[in-house]
Amino acid sequence: MPERHRLIATAAFGTEDLLAAELSELGLAGVRRRRGAVEFRGTLVDALRACIHVRTAMRVLRSLGEVEAAGPDSLYESLRSLPWAEHLDLTHSFAVEVSGQTEGLTHSLYAAQKAKDAIVDSLRAVLGGRPDVNVREPDVRIVLHLRAGRAEVSLDVAGESLHRRGWRSRPHPASLKETLAAAVVLGSGWRGELPLVDPMCGAGTIAIEAALLAAGRPPNARRRFGAERWPGFGATDRRALASLRAEALARPPREHPPIRACDRDPEAVEAARENARQAGVQLDLSVADARELGPSYPPGYVVTNPPYGGHAGGGGGQKQLKTFFHALGRNARGLSGHTLAFLTGSPAFESAFGMRPVGRRKLFNGPIPAQLLVYRVQ
Repeated sequence: MPERHRLIATAAFGTEDLLAAELSELGLAGVRRRRGAVEFRGTLVDALRACIHVRTAMRVLRSLGEVEAAGPDSLYESLRSLPWAEHLDLTHSFAVEVSGQTEGLTHSLYAAQKAKDAIVDSLRAVLGGRPDVNVREPDVRIVLHLRAGRAEVSLDVAGESLHRRGWRSRPHPASLKETLAAAVVLGSGWRGELPLVDPMCGAGTIAIEAALLAAGRPPNARRRFGAERWPGFGATDRRALASLRAEALARPPREHPPIRACDRDPEAVEAARENARQAGVQLDLSVADARELGPSYPPGYVVTNPPYGGHAGGGGGQKQLKTFFHALGRNARGLSGHTLAFLTGSPAFESAFGMRPVGRRKLFNGPIPAQLLVYRVQ
């Protein structure tokens, strides 16, 4: 019987409940929320299924357990005692990533170096040699999370962040990560039954993630995962993963209402057009001003990420930004029956927009504190 593991899917702060719901919908066991992550239990195949299907997870990790990390020497001794020869050999490279901090271990690069030394010394004692370290493209990525004198030690099943869907050929300034865009769509309450428009679409990330969701297309069915490079990833695992991929790709896309994406910047619209083509989704794209957005029929959703500062509607500065938000709110009052969701990192947005939200979710857009504000227009 395949071994069951403690698995951890990491998420952006404020999106943990959305990720937990996705994992539960996949039928995965033991789903439990943590800060910045969701735990569940399952086999390696279950972890790979999560990598293929979940939209809001940044990574999926297989936990090797928690060890003492009361300082550099404590971390070294704890990690050296783990059975690394079960997970690494002399022909596969590895890298160590560290997040968090604890007393005596406040610098991630120093903690990663101590961890690397411990792993290399452990393998040398057992195997008589050491594997290479490859920080850019390791065969096995080891992740340590430090907190309160302890270190959670995991193997990265995904291999790199799951926000890298592979369709973004045309970036655009201030583009959202794909995982955050998916969380914004899910957090708005939209599930593909009604029309959706992003009137400030930039490179099209929100609209593309909405189209993938509406069509029922798994976001990561075609990408390679880190576990495929592990020494112990055998023929049975490869067959199971091939079956998961084939099943995901064989599903016909669901029909859904139109999804529109607009922007005042023609270059942004062209970037969105190319990205949509790479993603294989259909968007109704146009150059348009968000302050002149008209209603959809039937009334649907407006989901967007307005500017936080700098240029807005042809100007810059906070005064013009507030004027822009006020114009958005004035226009929004004419969208009777619509649901509006704005991801905003501007403290000026809510008062200038001039409507009372029915929902509020605290998020981070990279390092920027933000809110997802949801409105229903009567």
